[in-house]
Amino acid sequence: MSVILEVNYSKKVGLPNYSSHSHSVTLRVELSDLSQLEKTNADLYQRIQASVDSQIVNAGHLPGETAPAGRLPAPTTSAPATASPASRPATDDTWQCSPKQRELIEKIIRESQLDIANIETLAKERFGTGLRQLNKLQASSLIDELIETHQRQGQRRDRRPAYSGRGR
Repeated sequence: MSVILEVNYSKKVGLPNYSSHSHSVTLRVELSDLSQLEKTNADLYQRIQASVDSQIVNAGHLPGETAPAGRLPAPTTSAPATASPASRPATDDTWQCSPKQRELIEKIIRESQLDIANIETLAKERFGTGLRQLNKLQASSLIDELIETHQRQGQRRDRRPAYSGRGR
């Protein structure tokens, strides 16, 4: 007796200007030996997760970007987390994300009384780079995580986040 195993992995990432993008992969295989179900399932899930995660780094066109009349802009590729620091501006006050993202990150840190060193460490753990080097896509993900984990005191989990102006 054969069994059809279908594995799906999908990821959606929030982007600036109230936009997002998502990517999904579904694999379907036929198994003739049920004893291989758990091993095959784990292997397929790991493979499609890696595939989706490697593809979703390209943010593509972002709302608010301009293009010549009648033409869509060329896709923009986010800088990989392993890009050398030399490829980025060296000034101490320069951030790679948008000014609004920077302001929101700083506001969350200030209002939640967070230690900037802890947030710097979080950015390095999640994206392999410091706060100032986060691109727009990475900064958006960090903001989502900060909002989710550091809501204002007294606010219940089933309510909207304290920083609800992000277009969710």
